[in-house]
Amino acid sequence: MLGAILFLTCAGFQLCGAAKSPPPPLPTVFPPKAVDGWMLVGSLNMLDYKNQKCPSQWRAYTYKKACGRIPGQLCSSVRVPTGSDSFRQVCGRFRAFQQGSPDAFAGLFIIKPAKIDDPYVDGISITYNNAGVQRKHVFTYAAGFTEQINSGTSCPCAGGAEIPSFVRTSDYYCESGNPDNSWLSILYCDPLWDGKECRYSEESCCNPPHQPWFCKNLDKRVNSDLEIRLCADEGVDNEDIALESYELWVR
Repeated sequence: MLGAILFLTCAGFQLCGAAKSPPPPLPTVFPPKAVDGWMLVGSLNMLDYKNQKCPSQWRAYTYKKACGRIPGQLCSSVRVPTGSDSFRQVCGRFRAFQQGSPDAFAGLFIIKPAKIDDPYVDGISITYNNAGVQRKHVFTYAAGFTEQINSGTSCPCAGGAEIPSFVRTSDYYCESGNPDNSWLSILYCDPLWDGKECRYSEESCCNPPHQPWFCKNLDKRVNSDLEIRLCADEGVDNEDIALESYELWVR
């Protein structure tokens, strides 16, 4: 009888310790479909100017239907509630434009190595909060200084500064909207991260196939809001990101 009890206990332990099934495949057609279990948790479309406006944590551009950082802030943050259910996968899309002279990951005024709480990128940082304590990286959209020349302030794909250690090589896009080798304090008209018009030194920046969409498997299931930070380490007159629209989906 004792042997039988030991056998059942061991068998039960083996079942409890069985490997967890992997997450389902990520989509390759966008937007994701609710019928496949995806839920849209956040969106903005400033082109629908009659019905949508910038959240109070961001400022509204006066000459473009877009949102940017609050003057005086290095990062302006908006939280995106994801509901009560946990999730393991995140997909999203961001459309924005370059203001002035962003420096991608150069972080001219950031002590290296950069930390995730720093304005580590001139661009957009998407994170979640791990157990209410620490930010965890989901995805980054970076804006480089120019597509014309190789420079430390350009995108990594154009010879710019390397990504920080907490950003995986598959977890960021980078592009510049500036076609010249100098810059003006203007809003450039080339949309960022659309997989188009990556010219000159940043031609390979358009290689990721699904831009502007990203999809990612997280390391584990989480129950957390997502956070969108518009960041840069200099003032808004010098560099900024003008966010026109976005979508965030979880499953």
